[in-house]
Amino acid sequence: MSDYQQAQADTRWGVDNPYWPLNDEVLFVARDLLDRSSTLDDENRHRALSWSLTAVWHLGEGEDADRIARVLESTSDPGLREEGVMAASTALQDAEEPNPRLLAAVRAIALDESLDARERGSAIHALGGLDMPEVDALLLRLTESGDLRVQVSAAGQLTSPKKIRVHREVLQQLVDSWPEDAGPFSRDVRDALVGFHSTYWTDAHLDDPALRNAHGELRFPLTDESCLEAFTTLLRSDDPVAVGIALDHYEHWEGLRHVLDDSDLADAYLPEVLERAREVLRRPISPAEVSALNMIGTQHAEPGDTDLLVDILGRTDSDAVRYRAVWTAYGLLDEAGPADARLVEAVSGVIFGPSSASTETGKTAIRILADRLGAGADDVLLRAIREGEPDVQVHAVSHLVKTGGLDRHRAVMEDLAESWEERPPAHFWGQNPVDLVFGKPHSVHWEGHRLQDPDLRRAHRRLRLPTADESYHDAMRTMLESGDVAAVGIALDHWWDSEGALARGGEEARRPARALVLTLIQEILRQPASPPGLSREYGPLAAHLTALSALGVAAKDDLSVLAESLTCADPLRGQVLDTVSDVLRSVDRSHPRLVEALGDIVCDEAAPMSERSQAIYLLGEFRSDNSVDVILSATRCPELEIQAAAALVLARDETFAEHRPMIRALAVSWPEEDVPTEVIEVRELLEDPDEE
Repeated sequence: MSDYQQAQADTRWGVDNPYWPLNDEVLFVARDLLDRSSTLDDENRHRALSWSLTAVWHLGEGEDADRIARVLESTSDPGLREEGVMAASTALQDAEEPNPRLLAAVRAIALDESLDARERGSAIHALGGLDMPEVDALLLRLTESGDLRVQVSAAGQLTSPKKIRVHREVLQQLVDSWPEDAGPFSRDVRDALVGFHSTYWTDAHLDDPALRNAHGELRFPLTDESCLEAFTTLLRSDDPVAVGIALDHYEHWEGLRHVLDDSDLADAYLPEVLERAREVLRRPISPAEVSALNMIGTQHAEPGDTDLLVDILGRTDSDAVRYRAVWTAYGLLDEAGPADARLVEAVSGVIFGPSSASTETGKTAIRILADRLGAGADDVLLRAIREGEPDVQVHAVSHLVKTGGLDRHRAVMEDLAESWEERPPAHFWGQNPVDLVFGKPHSVHWEGHRLQDPDLRRAHRRLRLPTADESYHDAMRTMLESGDVAAVGIALDHWWDSEGALARGGEEARRPARALVLTLIQEILRQPASPPGLSREYGPLAAHLTALSALGVAAKDDLSVLAESLTCADPLRGQVLDTVSDVLRSVDRSHPRLVEALGDIVCDEAAPMSERSQAIYLLGEFRSDNSVDVILSATRCPELEIQAAAALVLARDETFAEHRPMIRALAVSWPEEDVPTEVIEVRELLEDPDEE
């Protein structure tokens, strides 16, 4: 039950409860625990009630009302009370007639002024969905509470379309008395009292008093009949603003259907609404065009609407109208069938035509043509690449990629992407359009760098294509052998990064360049830092970081490579040691040549103590055949820190007994005070009788 409770809580993150096939069994057990909870000790009783109430909250039915009421009547625990109220909301809503006992228990919590406003608010919420005069009376009573939070909770439950019809005046007086910071939920009450005005006409004014009254009745109707009468009054009027408001109310989810008790009543008016919308569009430059287009949209668009859309797109000066017309065209264009050339031309004209058209409308036109026509939109999108604003160019390129246009028009798209020099004017849904054209990755440590040599740029583009054939290996070799610091670095990044060669052809894609890569790693580690201007993010560290990353991959197949790197990279030895550590952890073994190289560092009195300590740690953690001999040589170093660290490694080794006399003699020579912790640990191991 505890697992079920946690899994159900996790569903708020968008995951399913894996136990849902057991819902019936979970509910059966929950009811059983509620029925016999009085026989359990206090601790188990509390847990059982918590689990069970949570299960009933999600799975319960009206028949669970008495069980829940029994808990609410007897508990003084705030947590159980809150879980009980949530379970009560399920049971009250499920029953045809709310259980009187449970209703009274929840009512008592809502009225209990000794409880926290949060607990009372939960009870108020549980009651708010009930359509009962006595519940409304209770909620009205609670709006008079001295606790502002209780007032807000109660008012919030009176803002459903049906209840606000009756209590709007009282609620308005209440809201007027609240301070501005009456809490986050007070905004919901204020918004409900404003009601849905319209989508496009909130700043417009209806001159006719009868139309103003109809608008008010439509927003806050007393009955479904008066609501529909007000709606038709606006819809059938000669005032374009009134007609626009009516169309908005029919189309918007907060409009007509939201305020009707029986939302299905609105369906009978759909034919008249659509006819009225088309009539609006046939008028010359009607102010209600935008609402009419929004009403028809993609869902109700018909082939006969093509003439209307072509006419509107050709004459309107309103970008809002133009935007809605383009979206309506989405419902008339189809890749599977022949597209009306006039409509395609009209939609395309939005991209290149009027200066009043926003970039957003132009991008929407590109999306619609690409989505609905596929390759049939290529000519328009290529023109957008040549003539469009930078943002429009990005949109055209991105949609061409989506429709397979990269294979059809690669040269044009690559020229544009290259002209951006890895700095596109915009991204497309979070994606870099340069990456969409050339592929990923550009690199890891040289991101954004544009190679100047045309041959190297071509080679780089080849590496970014999604396949690995002989041309891929030729391109890799061209860059690695170029002598250009950035080109070599980019190629090395492609060689080692999992999104590079590995993603294109597995380990086989790395094999042809492996020997050259190993040579270049050693050369780069010997060289000074790279010019800082070549890498935006990593500056002068870029070349060395690239080489170290490549080393971390190359050395897994041949650990002796690590030994060579340690001997050739004095200034970078600390970083190479970090790479050695990572590699050894991944393979969990060492190599005789690497052990010797680490031993040389341990015994090098000129090396920093941090590097010597790290080297001896690696000697102790990852062994080879010659590890013990190298560690023994470290015990002869003059520094106490190195002696003790090496002795501790031997003391923890299976050969401890063999080396015990030597370690004991060494420990005797060490001072008694101000010693490293390794000295203390070695002495403790020497004194441990279990080690004898």
